[in-house]
Amino acid sequence: MSSIDSHTISKDVCIRLKNDFQVVAVRLVRLLGYQDLRKEFLAFRDDNAQALLDILQQVKQFLVIRPVLFEALCRLSDNSELHPTCFALENLRKVGDQVAAGGFGDVWKGVVLEQSVSVKVMRLFQESDVQAVLKEFRREALIWRQLCHPNLLPFYGVYYLENRLCIVSPWMDNGNILEYVKKNLLDTDRQLSLMLDVALGVEYLHNNRIVHGDLKAINILVTPSLRACIVDFGLSGLAESITLRFTHATASVRGGTARYQAPELLTANRNHYGSDVYAYAHVCYEILTGKVPFFNIFNDAAVIFKILDGFKPERLAECQGSPVLDELWQLLQDCWEKNFEERPTATEIVQRLAGPSIQAVTTHSETDWDEKFSSKFRRSLQVDSLVPSTTRMKSILFGDGMFSPFDAA
Repeated sequence: MSSIDSHTISKDVCIRLKNDFQVVAVRLVRLLGYQDLRKEFLAFRDDNAQALLDILQQVKQFLVIRPVLFEALCRLSDNSELHPTCFALENLRKVGDQVAAGGFGDVWKGVVLEQSVSVKVMRLFQESDVQAVLKEFRREALIWRQLCHPNLLPFYGVYYLENRLCIVSPWMDNGNILEYVKKNLLDTDRQLSLMLDVALGVEYLHNNRIVHGDLKAINILVTPSLRACIVDFGLSGLAESITLRFTHATASVRGGTARYQAPELLTANRNHYGSDVYAYAHVCYEILTGKVPFFNIFNDAAVIFKILDGFKPERLAECQGSPVLDELWQLLQDCWEKNFEERPTATEIVQRLAGPSIQAVTTHSETDWDEKFSSKFRRSLQVDSLVPSTTRMKSILFGDGMFSPFDAA
């Protein structure tokens, strides 16, 4: 068989497989539209729940994010205390000492197949808290796994190290963006590129109806090609009209950083797209000045009162001196509006940064990863099973011989 014939056959198989997945997705969406069937679907446990989680994840890999399927995936994982099989990695080893700490986990450097990775290890808690923390980790893994964008760090998978759940992602030698700007003297053009990188990442999240929930400089890493990438989706959640709510408490209660939080989050309101926009302006402030928001106020409680009173970070010398910086400062002022409905959207931020008044240029790179990088990495570690047949899915969901939405064309 010639290489041309082989390529044609492979392409044909891929097209047919994608079409099959699309059919399965449509039928799953139809099934989840029936309230009684949806309730039964989300009640599965153990092996059947695992099979359905794997089906949902496999189907979503071939399609644009579908909110209905994403919600079902998250709900079923939450109820069954399981995650899709394809998340699991093997043969990871931890190296060196702990490098950072977060709200729910500690960060270590690790190695898998000679690839340096970042390993976020679930911190040891009292037994009564373990299930809640596991739930946080599973949620972060589920959300992160569905995302793919040049300005979001890829998700590799999960690993069980010393009986503790870990989330694995690429290792970034340049560290977070605050460390990077403090170590390097950046001109305005370079600062603007980093700001646009972050804005594009936030825009992608919001376009997929996801609120990050904890946007700050230490949650933005710098790649080898000096591109900014958002990380740490532990407080992220689905937004607005989706039934599933991960952000059902204020961010301050759930671990967000006080001086990055928008006024609405300090008065028991839910996370909103505008809350990310407020925090984004603080990230830009750090890129410009190398200082955290309200750096001259050391007490977080005092910062909270300032935010609630409508105070904004002061304009330092680093934020002045040119028409471009004047335009940028006005953008930040708009992002800090007390009423979240008056703040610009992420798309409007991208447009203003890239527009004629500021002319920011995103960081282009061929040296980091492409969109298929993380999936190639995962495939080298595991063998994913094909999606079960429609007959198998009907058997799991309805038993043998029952009518179901899968019977309809």
